[in-house]
Amino acid sequence: MNKTMVNKEIDWFCHHAVTEGLLDAASCHAVLDAINEAGMEAELPLFMQVVLDNQLCEDGARLQAMAEMAKEEAKVLGYPSSSVFESAQSAAAEPGEPTEPAAAPGHSAPSPIITGNGGEQWQQGWPVLAEAEHLDQDGAKRLLDDFLTRGRAARCSDLHISTGAVPFVRRFKELHLLPGQQVISAKAAAALNLAPLRDDQRSHFEAENELDYSYNVNPKERYRINLMRQRLGLAGSYRVIDSKIPTIGELGFTRPEIIEKLTTHNQGIILITGPAGSGKSSTLNALVDFINKNREDHIVTIEDPIEIIHQPIKCNVTQRELGAHTKSFHNALRAVLREDPDVIVIGELRDLTTVEMAIRASETGHLVFGTLHTSSAPATMDRLLDVFPPNQQSQIRSMVAESLKAVICQQLVPNANKDGVVMAAEILLGTLAVSNLIREGKTFQIASTIQTSRNIGMSTMEQSYYDLFLAGKRSYEQTIPLIKTPDLINQMRTAEAQRLSEEAQKNAPKKKGWF
Repeated sequence: MNKTMVNKEIDWFCHHAVTEGLLDAASCHAVLDAINEAGMEAELPLFMQVVLDNQLCEDGARLQAMAEMAKEEAKVLGYPSSSVFESAQSAAAEPGEPTEPAAAPGHSAPSPIITGNGGEQWQQGWPVLAEAEHLDQDGAKRLLDDFLTRGRAARCSDLHISTGAVPFVRRFKELHLLPGQQVISAKAAAALNLAPLRDDQRSHFEAENELDYSYNVNPKERYRINLMRQRLGLAGSYRVIDSKIPTIGELGFTRPEIIEKLTTHNQGIILITGPAGSGKSSTLNALVDFINKNREDHIVTIEDPIEIIHQPIKCNVTQRELGAHTKSFHNALRAVLREDPDVIVIGELRDLTTVEMAIRASETGHLVFGTLHTSSAPATMDRLLDVFPPNQQSQIRSMVAESLKAVICQQLVPNANKDGVVMAAEILLGTLAVSNLIREGKTFQIASTIQTSRNIGMSTMEQSYYDLFLAGKRSYEQTIPLIKTPDLINQMRTAEAQRLSEEAQKNAPKKKGWF
């Protein structure tokens, strides 16, 4: 059966169904033949219905998930590199029909490159990762390095190499499948993802089936990597780490002087929060760099893994990595109080023990920075307090009320031109009013306190979105769905109407006259 006679969506659907063992190639071929013989148009919904009606597969939910995936792949990639229907045809070829010569032992013929639309300019010129299947470790490492360097040049934030999938990247918060690439085999994925590992890292991965580490392509190109083993084989996620530490002013805060002032505290706790990929690490490292340049202290960081390397400027900076330098955050925090620190940086507040030790360290004359995966300042307070058992709640509320200096909650969102990202930030400062709310367990009132304290530097997330709109960094269409406060909605509508009126007057044809 000619590939061009098969619907692309059906081809991808059968490719995945056969790979997972939900269907066999003969069943796919029989269903398609039955549809054609009935004189009906072969579309994916009809194909699935025939499969289910004839009880060829009972896992309808999984088939539906495969169908959605097949639609996206067909839209972007065209046909799969290896078709179930072509293989079925080859198996049924007559004895006298000429066949391709067998590949030499130990060498498998490469699958054809997937054809699809050429994509944008930044999507051109990427190395073909499927070639790693035929390379030794050094060759695979060079190919990986080229891929990572190309991703950095294209301003991608994350790159993904996963068995059974086309290489894909995240750029300006959106995922893109790379055109002109092949589906990566298990052998190629293993060759690429394992190539940079040291022997001890490889042993750890073999034992745990997952690994977090950092990797340098060269002194100016550093990446944070997570390796894991999934259903089809190995997968790696590569986060691009900026070669230059951004200043607090470059991060995009509306009032950077408020953030800089936080670094002057000698004790207390400052939390940087937000979802994954919201720029928490960049903000944390910008704060550390500012302290390093403006204070004379001992900074101790506990990270998993170390991302940005801080060279001592005015401060002595001691950086410890989980696994390489300490067994756990708990062990490192227990020891850090004996290491004469002034500033303690904790990569992530993961559990009750870590949170409790961070709070106690902030009470004993240390400035503590930590990160959490929360979406707002009130949610951060709830998360921080709710990890403790009820009998400790009162004591912990009092401790946090005394030690909290600020919560910076971040989001990265596409800019108006969609050629970059901008930061929106909710900022809570540890004022007397905020301390009283925390002590009395009234965290639900924190949001209103932030709204009424804008004059001292606090800001809600909605207000930050609104500020980005007023500054022209986000469009009206991008911003209005994120605003729920009626007053801000009315202000946005007024500002947009005024802008449109000014544009209309500016573009209106001038009247001809004698004077």
